Amino acid sequence: MNMRRTVVLGFAGTAAIAAAASAATVNAVVTADNHYALYSSTGSTFFYHGGNELGAGGSPGTYNWSQAESYTFNAGDYLYIAAWSDDSVAQGVLANIWVDGNPLHSGDPAWQVYASGLVRGDGDPHPDASEVGGHVATATTNNLWEAPHVGGANGLSPWGTIAGINGDARWMWYATPGDDDPLQGGSGAGELLIFRTEVPAPGAAALAGLGGLLIGRRRR
Repeated sequence: MNMRRTVVLGFAGTAAIAAAASAATVNAVVTADNHYALYSSTGSTFFYHGGNELGAGGSPGTYNWSQAESYTFNAGDYLYIAAWSDDSVAQGVLANIWVDGNPLHSGDPAWQVYASGLVRGDGDPHPDASEVGGHVATATTNNLWEAPHVGGANGLSPWGTIAGINGDARWMWYATPGDDDPLQGGSGAGELLIFRTEVPAPGAAALAGLGGLLIGRRRR
């Protein structure tokens, strides 16, 4: 009787920790030259969280990349940034992203990119969540994820310093073959781009510890 009660309580505790782990919070500050939109996924369900201006101008800010946008949402399993340029002057994504306080900033080795080959430009709408889900499925099924090109930190020319983003974030873009610096000069290579990073599973250590505790209780 005591053993059964301990097992039931143990499973309840495990479920509670697992639920807390799945509810990790993302805090993000993001900009891109020229355009981006931010997404997450849980299993096969994709969520759209917003993006920057559709035109070249900022609202506020001189350009659409001049002032970063801020977001807070539940993390899910993966984070994605869809990005595209106007094929002129420069292009890149810059982001501070924390998942329950743990950094996953742009330029972190955990980021991957897929070049869809589709063309988007000024004035085009942000891709909806289902479209991004389709690109992700194509990239995953065909093993098309690549390491992005990672450049300098916030303050890099021609953008200067973007307020609200710290020096740990690095500008990143698709590593165009044969181009030593894909951030500089107009580029339309493979755009629309989909960047992704997997959300670390918070609470894994706690789950392991609880498992050991349950074994100990059963032995008693």
